[in-house]
Amino acid sequence: MIFRNRSIPVQKKISLIGILTALTIISLMAASWLPTSKLFFLAASSLFSSIIIIKIDLASALLLYTTTTILAFLLIPSKAIFIAYFLFFGLYGIIKFLCEQLSSIVLSWIAKIIAFNVSLLIAYLLAGLVFSAEISSKLPLPVLWLIGQIIFIVYDIVYTSFIGFYYE
Repeated sequence: MIFRNRSIPVQKKISLIGILTALTIISLMAASWLPTSKLFFLAASSLFSSIIIIKIDLASALLLYTTTTILAFLLIPSKAIFIAYFLFFGLYGIIKFLCEQLSSIVLSWIAKIIAFNVSLLIAYLLAGLVFSAEISSKLPLPVLWLIGQIIFIVYDIVYTSFIGFYYE
């Protein structure tokens, strides 16, 4: 079911959402505290929403995203990690599910890439406007954008592999 799965008792839904919320916060804390592997732990934090979608339904995944976003805002010391989770990683399991409901694989990929680029643009604008931070790199911005697209495609393929592994 997409929106309401009434075959699972409410207590089981709430307990699973609670456990996955805790695992998500642990992943975000690791991304915040550890000096390396930040992207790995951010990516790991995004996998839990797909588990909820597979086990329960989309409405429960939205509840998981809402609770983890509120807790991450309050608990995660690195606001950059919080914003990355809030804008992309927390939502990606839901976005991926909705995009893959489209009739065509090409349309699905286009929708996922558009969603990624919108979140990337919002993050870039937030970094510049809200945090008054300028992105500096040895590479020009268009090259960084192209590298981001490639990394996103690899991320989506790995994410799909995780979902397949979880189904098995």
